Amino acid sequence: MLVSQQEAEQLAGTSLNSPASAAEKCTYIAPPSGPTAQVEIFVGKTARDYLTAERGIGHELRPLSGIGDEAYIEDYAVFVNKAGSWVSIDLARNNDPAENRGPLEGLARTVAGRI
Repeated sequence: MLVSQQEAEQLAGTSLNSPASAAEKCTYIAPPSGPTAQVEIFVGKTARDYLTAERGIGHELRPLSGIGDEAYIEDYAVFVNKAGSWVSIDLARNNDPAENRGPLEGLARTVAGRI
């Protein structure tokens, strides 16, 4: 598993349900009784297509150095490529996006080490 439940919860700042997995995607969702939060992990072509879509709609993607072969971050997502394998981590949370940069970057470093 690229992102553990504990890591997803740390990123989201709240407890999350067990992950729901599908082809090239894993989703952690907060329980209805808690604050709104979701963490989605995309891999392979799905992650690369997500990055392409984000670029296409003009989202500001800032490069991250020293993570995988290339990595990019935006307010609520991070994208990592290592040896041709793409992973993206998308955070849905109602908070100040500045709070997410450190946690997203840290998790991207961890995931790059697992690819």
